[in-house]
Amino acid sequence: MSASPPVAHAKPSFLRGLFQGEITEALLFPYPATLDERRPDEAATVHRLIAALNAMVASGLIDPRQMDENETLGEPVIKAFAEAGLLGLTTPQEYGGLGLSASAYARVFGAVASVDASLGVLIGVHCGLGGKALVLFGNDEQKARYLPALARGEMLAAYALTEPETGSDAQHIVTTARRNAENTGWLLNGRKHWIGNGQRAGMIATFAQTPIVRNGETIMRPTAFIVRPDMPGFRIDGTVAKLGIRASTQAELVFEDCFVPDDHVLGEVGKGFRVAVNALNAGRLSLASGCASGCKRLLAEFARYAEARTQFGGPLASFEITQRKMATIAADTYAVDAMVGALAAALDEDSVDASLEAACAKVFASELVWRTADELVQLAGGRGFVKPWPYERYLRDARINRIFEGANEILRLFIGLNGIQGPAEELKELSGALKNPIQNWVLVSSYAAERVASALGKKDRFDVTFHPSLRKHAEFVEKHVAALAAATQKMIVTHKKEILHRQLVVERLADMAIELYARATTIARTQRLIGERGADACAREIALTDLFCIESGRRFRAIRMELDGDAGEAIDDLRRDIAARIRAEHGYGTSDALMDVAVPPLPAWSLTKAEQQAAVERRTP
Repeated sequence: MSASPPVAHAKPSFLRGLFQGEITEALLFPYPATLDERRPDEAATVHRLIAALNAMVASGLIDPRQMDENETLGEPVIKAFAEAGLLGLTTPQEYGGLGLSASAYARVFGAVASVDASLGVLIGVHCGLGGKALVLFGNDEQKARYLPALARGEMLAAYALTEPETGSDAQHIVTTARRNAENTGWLLNGRKHWIGNGQRAGMIATFAQTPIVRNGETIMRPTAFIVRPDMPGFRIDGTVAKLGIRASTQAELVFEDCFVPDDHVLGEVGKGFRVAVNALNAGRLSLASGCASGCKRLLAEFARYAEARTQFGGPLASFEITQRKMATIAADTYAVDAMVGALAAALDEDSVDASLEAACAKVFASELVWRTADELVQLAGGRGFVKPWPYERYLRDARINRIFEGANEILRLFIGLNGIQGPAEELKELSGALKNPIQNWVLVSSYAAERVASALGKKDRFDVTFHPSLRKHAEFVEKHVAALAAATQKMIVTHKKEILHRQLVVERLADMAIELYARATTIARTQRLIGERGADACAREIALTDLFCIESGRRFRAIRMELDGDAGEAIDDLRRDIAARIRAEHGYGTSDALMDVAVPPLPAWSLTKAEQQAAVERRTP
C-alpha cells in the first residue's frame, strides 16, 4: 500500500509527474515521428498549403512591409487564404474544412506566422480560438450553421474574452448576462477589448458571468456565447493602434442589453471557463509553433547579416561574441522545436493532459523569439532601429507573444500551482496518517520507503538506453527531477496554504519545470534522430543538445539555489520592502546622484477608454 494518489486528473501528464519526482517516460519516449511518417496524406495537405502561401509571397500579394505601413490586411489576402483552404484548417471535413490534426495545424500556423505575424493573428483567432471553440463545444445545429461559412471565408471568427478590467483572469470577467423578460435568451452587458478580427467577424465566441444555482445558492459563473454583429445591442467601439502586428485588427466590442437567444449558448450555462481553457490550450501550441518558426527565420537573417556586414577588418560572424549569440539562439530554437513536436503529437493522441506542457512551450517560445529579434536588432546596429530595414518590425511584432494566450507571468503561476497540487495532496494524506501512526503504520512506512527510494534515485530514473552522447544529460535530468520534487515538498511544508500567495516561490518552481520539460524533449528528439540516422549524421543535433542542456542545467541550479536555505526568502523580503517603498512614494524616491531637478511628470493614464481619450484631447494643441 502506498500514499493515496495525488489530485485525480482524467489523463496523465508528464509535467505533473515531475513535481512529484516521477519521470513518466512513456509519455515522451520514443519521441514522436514526423508528420510525414505518421500521417503522410495529411502531410501532403500541409505541403500544398505552404506552397500556396509561398506563392502569395512570391507574387507580391503578401507584402509584410506594406501591410505594416497600411495597418490592414487587404480583402484580396483574406480571399486568397480562403481559396487555398487556410481559413478552414481546424474545421472538420464534414463542414467543408480540412480538419487538420494539432500537429498539422501547428506546422501550417508556424509557416504563416513566420511570413508575417499579423497573418498569424488572423489564422490563430479565426481557426485556433473562435472557430476552435465552436468545433469543441458547439452543438450540431451551431456547427452546421457557422462552420461551413467560416471554412469558406464568408465570415471570420473572433474570440472575445479580454476586458478592460480583466486580462488573463478568465474566471473573473465582469461582463454579465441575465435572462430577458420573455425568458427566451440572454441580455449581455459589458465591454471586450483588443479582440482580434473583431471589426470584421461574423461569429464571435464571447463570455459573460451568468447566475447559476449551486447547493441552493445563486452564484455567478462564466458562460460562453455565440454573438453575431447583427444582434440588437451589439456595437463596435472602434479599433486600436498598436506597437506591433499592425496589419491585424483589434477592436473594442460593446454589449448593451445585447440579446443572445438560447440556441446561441456555446456549451453549458455556467461552464464557460472550460470553453475558454480548452481553446487557449490549442492556441498556446500554435503560438509556440509560430514563435519557433519565427526563430528559425530570424536566425537565418542573423547569419546572413553577420556574414555580409564587415567591421574592424572582418565579418561580424567571425567575432566570438556574435558566434556565442548565434549558437545560443540555435540551441534554444532546437529545444523549443522539440517541445512543439512532442506537445503537438500528445494533443493528436488526445490521451494526455497537456495543459501544463502547452503553457511551458508558450512561455519558453515567446521569450525566445523576443530575445532573438532583439539580438538581430542589436547586430544590425542603426539599421536595426530604423526603416526601411525590417528588423525593427520583427522586434515590434515579436513583443505581443509574451502577452497573447495568457501573459507569461500568469502562465508561470498556472504551471507552478497546478504542479504542486499532487504533492500537496500526498503530504496532506500523510499528515492525517501521522495523527495515529500505529493504526496507519502501513501508509507511513510505505511513504518513508518511497522517500528512501527517491533518495537512492530509483523512483525518478529513465528506463531508456541512451546513446553515450546523451547519457550524462539524462542523468542530470534525473537529478534535477528529484531536486524539483524535493523543493516542491519543502515549499509546501514551509508555506502551507500561504504558498498560494507566494508568487515568487511558485514562479521559481515553474521555471525549474519549464527547464526540465525543455531538456527532456530535446534529449528525446535527439535520441530518436540518432536511432534513425546514426550519431555521425547527427553531429549538429548532438552539439545543439549539448549546448542547450549545459546552459539549461546552469539556469536550473541558479533557480534551485534561491529556494535553498534562507537565501531566497531574504532576497524576496528585500524585493517586497523596496516595492512597498516605491508604491508609497509613487515611483523612484531616491535623490539624484548628480543633482535633483524638477521635471514634468509623465501623463497619468486611466484604464477607462473614455478617460484616456479625454486626456489625449486635453494635451492636443
